[in-house]
Amino acid sequence: QPGHSFFLSATYDKEHVLKRWTITEDEAVLYYDPWSDLSPDAQQAEADTWTSEGKWTETQRFSRDAWIVDRSFGRDYLVQTSRFWLAAFPQPLSHYASEHEEHAISHGEPYLHMWRGNSIGQTFTIETTNLYFKSLPDYLPRLQGGDYEINIESQRKLEMAQYQSSTWRNDEDPGHLESSMELKLKTLSVAPQVFEVRRFLSKVEVKHLIDLASGVKGDVLLNPSTVSSSTSENKKKEAGTSTNGWIHREQDVVVDTIFRRVADLLKIDEHLMRDRVPDDAVEGDSLPTNERIVEAMQLIRHEEGQEYSPRHDFAYPPILNRYQPKRFATILMYLTGADLEGGETVFPKSVTTDNHDGLKIKPQSGKALVYYNVLPDGNTDDLSQHGGSKVRNGAQYLASIWVWDPIIN
Repeated sequence: QPGHSFFLSATYDKEHVLKRWTITEDEAVLYYDPWSDLSPDAQQAEADTWTSEGKWTETQRFSRDAWIVDRSFGRDYLVQTSRFWLAAFPQPLSHYASEHEEHAISHGEPYLHMWRGNSIGQTFTIETTNLYFKSLPDYLPRLQGGDYEINIESQRKLEMAQYQSSTWRNDEDPGHLESSMELKLKTLSVAPQVFEVRRFLSKVEVKHLIDLASGVKGDVLLNPSTVSSSTSENKKKEAGTSTNGWIHREQDVVVDTIFRRVADLLKIDEHLMRDRVPDDAVEGDSLPTNERIVEAMQLIRHEEGQEYSPRHDFAYPPILNRYQPKRFATILMYLTGADLEGGETVFPKSVTTDNHDGLKIKPQSGKALVYYNVLPDGNTDDLSQHGGSKVRNGAQYLASIWVWDPIIN
């Protein structure tokens, strides 16, 4: 934030300040290079001396060279786009690109599909076969690896059909059994890219997740929330504003169906959202990992008086990480809304003629938000900063899913 100050000192003399900075609106990324006043030739000679004398390792030297390249690219990027370069250059080139994706990857663009809303109110229609649950089976066992074999999946889908429907409201009669339904993705913000789906979860699915989060079903423990720092050490600290717990898609068939619906919403093959064996290949998939690219679902509870301080969902991987993994997209699902006061989701940097203080989204049970934490060119999106307004009355339940590109860090 502008106004924050930092200083650098030697480990053996912390009283002696080598460099001091104060963040301003005009400088989002700060660099410190003790050799910056030297000529390029003198810098090279100094680096050679440090290497020969063992003052640093080859990895440390490479890191410095990488930051010099990154800083140079950042200057050019700012001139070309009027945006700060917040990622690391270079981005992965073609380590997982299929032939038709080669151009996109070579320019640092995400491998995964991105919806691009060009105007507020623009709507996209997505078809999904992962229908709403209108009632729950008496028995909801955890899914195992073998449960994802094609023949077992097909049998399970047939068995679940009696509990599912393509209609959202319980009093709606589809007239005949539908095998698919439509989701409407509406653009709420162009910069950052924020979308909503008003009827993403059924009332039964909402109650099921709340029961999991509230401990009614006894297998999810909520703990005080933590936030990760953006350093390579990835240290965590308590946020003190909520409690949360985690469930994997294998929790039961209802949670698994929600993950599948998310995959359809983002136009991502659901195979990428679970661990895969080498023989379980997805057509056109050459990701550098067989691990899932989605985190477990986070269940969140905000008590009255609690709020969610503004932050970004993306972090900064070490510059030497060849894949530069990022939290690509966030899906935020509202589980309470009707009797709740406050708890709005706020994007303070999404400023328009109608939203002078940023975009504010009112909670509505069953609604989902989709927003991207990266830009189409691979840079992280500073405008995706978001927070939650203070809950004035009641308890707020939320669920969130983070999708990574190209691998989970």
